Amino acid sequence: MRKYLFLLLIATAFTSCTTTTTLYGWDNYVDASYKYYKKQTPEAKAELIKTYEDMINRPKGSRRVVPPGICAEYGYFLLQNGKKDEGLAMLQKEKELYPESTTFMDRLINQFSK
Repeated sequence: MRKYLFLLLIATAFTSCTTTTTLYGWDNYVDASYKYYKKQTPEAKAELIKTYEDMINRPKGSRRVVPPGICAEYGYFLLQNGKKDEGLAMLQKEKELYPESTTFMDRLINQFSK
């Protein structure tokens, strides 16, 4: 009996250590953003935009929510590239998803709305 209890305890310990679920799905974000900011080529820009859109439209991870800051970063990226309405919409979406960012997002929205 003790032997089976010990084996059950060991099995439980190992299965709890192998959990690989993350709160947010980051897809290819790290590689795509590094590649773009290192060399701002049209291909790297297209890959980064696709990564942003995939993360926003199909969130992964255990929470199934866009990771914090991604909508804001994508919004700022769009604003830098002349897409004012889309960029402001992304900043607004960040504010809705993460209310703790309201003060900062409102400041950015007011600044870029002018």
